[in-house]
Amino acid sequence: MQEGMIETKNGKIWFAAYGEGLKKTPILVLHGGPGFLSMSDGLESLWEERPVYFYDQLGCGKSDRAASNDFYSVGNYIVELADVRSALKLEDVYLMGFSWGCALACAYLLEKKPMGVKGIILCAPYLSSPVWDADQRRDIARMPAEIRGAIETGEKTGNYGDAYQAAMMAYYDQHVCLLSPWPASLQKAFS
Repeated sequence: MQEGMIETKNGKIWFAAYGEGLKKTPILVLHGGPGFLSMSDGLESLWEERPVYFYDQLGCGKSDRAASNDFYSVGNYIVELADVRSALKLEDVYLMGFSWGCALACAYLLEKKPMGVKGIILCAPYLSSPVWDADQRRDIARMPAEIRGAIETGEKTGNYGDAYQAAMMAYYDQHVCLLSPWPASLQKAFS
């Protein structure tokens, strides 16, 4: 595994590369969030046959934080993805997105119409904010009254204290990851 930093006009972007030197078309993994970090758990078999690259989007994981919150937009993340591809010399590539990373991959393809993208792999795709919000509202409505009430109160009042955090963990345990305990990488992403 090789890791390093990519210099961009908006800050340094951390990346990791596995399986470098292998000849098959590489995969560039786009993590979820926004706000999560790259997680390689469960993808080990991929870099036994081809290069696999991970990076933490600006504002996430080991990458720099943007100078202003105004940076955090789909348009800027599209430019960032193009910068990462260029810096890593990924002329031919598969894009593998997780959740928000799926939306980023699709937006990048639609806006940039880049050459060399051989295909996309969408894992637990987030593709529509209205659909995502409706799904979350439906799932929260099905939670026990005490949990549902703590979430709704936190969202209405902006008080994200202990009751809200405990309710959200109960929600995540039911709708994000059913494993107990959570894998270390997921615990790290949520910390």
